Amino acid sequence: MAQIRRTGIASAVVSTLGIMMINTTGIAHSEPAGLPGLRTAGTIFGPAPTAADAATDGLSDPSLLGRQPDDSEAAQRQAQTDRVDRDEALAQLSILLLQQRTAAAQTARQQKEALRWVHPIQARLTQRFGGANGHPGIDLGAPMGTQVVAAHGGTVIYAGWESGYGNFVQILHTNNVVTCYAHLSRIDVRVGQRVATSQQLGLEGSTGFSTGPHLHFEVRLNGQNGVEVDPLAWLAKHGVYY
Repeated sequence: MAQIRRTGIASAVVSTLGIMMINTTGIAHSEPAGLPGLRTAGTIFGPAPTAADAATDGLSDPSLLGRQPDDSEAAQRQAQTDRVDRDEALAQLSILLLQQRTAAAQTARQQKEALRWVHPIQARLTQRFGGANGHPGIDLGAPMGTQVVAAHGGTVIYAGWESGYGNFVQILHTNNVVTCYAHLSRIDVRVGQRVATSQQLGLEGSTGFSTGPHLHFEVRLNGQNGVEVDPLAWLAKHGVYY
């Protein structure tokens, strides 16, 4: 029975039923029966080397000790690269989501603004729509020079002098609705200008056929020369009350 241990240079300890005599040159003089794995070539052979043996032999060579395969550093570099790519992707996704939220918020504000109506002037009601004289709008009395604003966003289609109305402004809104602002002491907008809800149009005054400082305000349907409707009812329909 032979036992072989590899230590870089093969050596063997052999125990047999007989005694093997080896001279000082290392050559065996006898080959005991029953040990076919032994040969008289100066080196003792055992079973055929395995893959594990080959790997062990490689480790026993001092010249190979510094060249052992090590995948840990490459794996760490790849993991770092993956983390950078992931973080960049997450950052891009965050930017995209923020842009989408910003766009959605802006759209919501625009939709809300498109529906919003306001008081054209901070004043008290002095005359209602209709009546015995067929008043085509409402009169709102306030001190001379009080700010007059657009009751709703739209486009200025008239800004100038109009007989009876004095300094006069008309704004075209969606659905062909027109609001009118008369007797102004000053006009601050021009034809074709786009104005926002509550943007200043001018200052209240007493120009044209007027007995004192006030704003004459009208709402017309179906265009610039359309049908006048009660401004109080129209404003109330849009959440604005006098």
